[in-house]
Amino acid sequence: MASSVMTEEYLHSSPKKQRLDKASGESNSSATIPRPQKPNPNDDEYIRQYIMYYYQFHKSEGFVIDWKKLTYMFNSMPIMDPYRAGRRTNDEIIRDVACRAINQHNADKGTNLEFVDYVSANYRWCGGVLVWVTFWARDLASCCPEPKLYQAKVLRCGPSLCEIYTFRLKPTDEEIAAVLVDPPPPLNEDDPESPTILFTVTGPGSGYMSIPEVVFTRIPAEVESVPSPESSP
Repeated sequence: MASSVMTEEYLHSSPKKQRLDKASGESNSSATIPRPQKPNPNDDEYIRQYIMYYYQFHKSEGFVIDWKKLTYMFNSMPIMDPYRAGRRTNDEIIRDVACRAINQHNADKGTNLEFVDYVSANYRWCGGVLVWVTFWARDLASCCPEPKLYQAKVLRCGPSLCEIYTFRLKPTDEEIAAVLVDPPPPLNEDDPESPTILFTVTGPGSGYMSIPEVVFTRIPAEVESVPSPESSP
């Protein structure tokens, strides 16, 4: 009876899984979400989204990003439509990464964790694929092996994992909100052809993740960009 109660509680408390594309290798025409826009430092909406992404990324260490509110490309992206890996589906990719991380953690730490289900995954290309995956797992060595939320940050090289950087129980929302994050550094400071964006915190954090109020100042580019020959009339 206790086991069935725990299973029911897990099902009702499980965070909603992120929406996935049908297959990671599908063409753009069949994608289920719009293609992200390229960063545009001249667009106030891009800067607003950049601030949101910056704080969510640093407070959660890359694991918890509200992608539904972001329409631009950032340093990491969700494993949805843009992720391509042959014919395997995104579902298969995320499960594979989570299970490999669990197996490696069990081998390294002598634990006996078992994969249950995944919640979300983000990625970044960097000499391989850096993946932040959040998933449910149960500890079979525990007297009460009910599923718990875990997070793993791993570097995936081809079909194998190169390195596990983080493997932990998922912090609570309160713990994530309490993480102190410095204001974003100037954006495009080293690019004379792009405007430099300066950020100033003007108010305390509020709402989910306790993101502070931030205003930005746009300093015009030092050098006016020259159009390419192809774009000239």
